[in-house]
Amino acid sequence: MSGLTKAAKHSAPGQYLGFALQPVRFCYHLLTCEKGTKVSLEHLDDVAVHYADGTVCLEQTKSALKTNPLSDWAIDFWKALANWAGAFDDGLLKIGKARFRIYVTPSRKGTFAQALSDATTANEVGAILAGIAKKAAAAKSSPACADHLKTVLDLAPERQVAIIANMRVESADNDPIDPIRALLAPTVPPELVDLFCAAAIGIAKQNADRLIQLGQPAILDGDAFKVSFRAFVQKNMMPGLLTSLRPAPQQGDIESILSTRPTFIRQLEFIGASDDDRLRAVSDFLRTSADKADWAERGLIFEESLRDWDDDLVKRHGFIAGDVADRYGDRAADARGRLVYRQCALLQAPLEGRAVPGHFVHGCFNTLADTLRIGWHPDFATLLHNEVA
Repeated sequence: MSGLTKAAKHSAPGQYLGFALQPVRFCYHLLTCEKGTKVSLEHLDDVAVHYADGTVCLEQTKSALKTNPLSDWAIDFWKALANWAGAFDDGLLKIGKARFRIYVTPSRKGTFAQALSDATTANEVGAILAGIAKKAAAAKSSPACADHLKTVLDLAPERQVAIIANMRVESADNDPIDPIRALLAPTVPPELVDLFCAAAIGIAKQNADRLIQLGQPAILDGDAFKVSFRAFVQKNMMPGLLTSLRPAPQQGDIESILSTRPTFIRQLEFIGASDDDRLRAVSDFLRTSADKADWAERGLIFEESLRDWDDDLVKRHGFIAGDVADRYGDRAADARGRLVYRQCALLQAPLEGRAVPGHFVHGCFNTLADTLRIGWHPDFATLLHNEVA
């Protein structure tokens, strides 16, 4: 089994623009990796870069918000080295084909970590480890990292060199989003940089999550990701278009909202809407709420415009409901409600003369249903009252 498909034992499935550190670094490498490279998330390591020549760079990501993972006796630092040694033992890595990186944010320093990061020869590695072993032996008590330290010190010299001479510590970023911001800043307006950063990370994470759900390793092709994200940026920078840059809600968030049966979901229950209809309604409801907040914060839309927009949708709903009643008055009330709902869901209308994302109109209709300005079932008000009574 190749290193691209066999997972390491210690891999495990903090928040930056709403994301954990690993997806942020995953996205960064997808945007910066050289041609022909793939990047994996929580497969061989937190993140790994798989080069076309068969070389792989394993990256351990460490948050230093509470502790310093680079301090001399830090468990995280020595455990990372020990884990990499185990990856060789498990056949996941080959000597001469593996590089290693410890990425720590915000910026931190460590004497041992820096010395080992700077070592490039067998003599340098041996001398530094000998000095560390001597200091550990002279300590009044064993450091907390003693087990991991012993694993590294007991390695055969060639194995020590294979890891340490190819290991680099990177701890220059106080915010791990900054390198992605720097990539986007030349082509994206300043007020949109963070939104596009969040979109890039969200797209990368969603693609990885989709593979994991299918039982496959989360490995993405860097070339394909760059092409896809470039097209995403170009599309969403078009004039006359209000763009949604937030990632789609996670399935768990959707199901959590669905389980509470908010008013707009109960309205769908009255007309016998399918499970898929309800899931889509929650997703579009959440995305639309986020879009409104984003656009208002960026000054792209005004509160009065949203009020006028809602009033217009209420009128459109009324026209559709009246037409359905005239045409299909002989059908059951829930069937007429489904017809009204579907016709409203298919509507596309501009907001302030600009096109909106496909989910937006549908999400707005569900928002109006949630506040009881509209209903799908002809007797929705009575049905809701009876539920409370």
